[in-house]
Amino acid sequence: MRKTLLTACMLSTFAATAGAQSTESVYQPMGFRPFIGVGLAAGGDTLLSVRNDADGARANDVSNIRAGDGLDLRLGLSKRLGNLPFSVQAVVAYHNDQTNGQDNTKYRFRRYPIEATLLWHATDRARIGFGVRKSTNPVVKIDNGRQSGNPNRINAQIDMKSSIGFIVETEYAVTPNWSLKGRYVYETFRERDPQGPLLEGEKAKGDHVAIQSVWYLN
Repeated sequence: MRKTLLTACMLSTFAATAGAQSTESVYQPMGFRPFIGVGLAAGGDTLLSVRNDADGARANDVSNIRAGDGLDLRLGLSKRLGNLPFSVQAVVAYHNDQTNGQDNTKYRFRRYPIEATLLWHATDRARIGFGVRKSTNPVVKIDNGRQSGNPNRINAQIDMKSSIGFIVETEYAVTPNWSLKGRYVYETFRERDPQGPLLEGEKAKGDHVAIQSVWYLN
């Protein structure tokens, strides 16, 4: 599923880039600019390993839920600081990694990051940003799951907490209203219950890299 999403994202990116090559536009954003974005992230420690136990499944067919993986959907606001070569951005995002097992099982790690980033305009089209991030309400959820060797089904919710994360990113404006981003995020997670069953008091690294496609609405 993740390979399919990544392939579709790359194909749409190449198609849009090819269509934009015939039009040269200068990237000079001014004022407040709302935007939406979608991205894919990869990285972090493994929180859950889910084995496919369906008839005919190949040996060791395992999907991992990791602390940095997943689909990223975001809504934000960007503002250039007057005539200075800097912009600030504020973002609210939905970050989710999940896998669906057999017999209606579902495993997921969901969080709602809030971000603030300062970006330097290196050129008309390229920006380099540094920011902070807090992943609010992180939770691991298991619906209709099953432990290895146990036929009984379980539903569980494990509440987590996150550290303050740090962001380094680059952005390139393919057109004045459409940009591509590459980024690295450093953050960690712990269970709210120090004696919880998932991490047993240890912290999980949520460090990840991500690619994003961002559309500015003005």
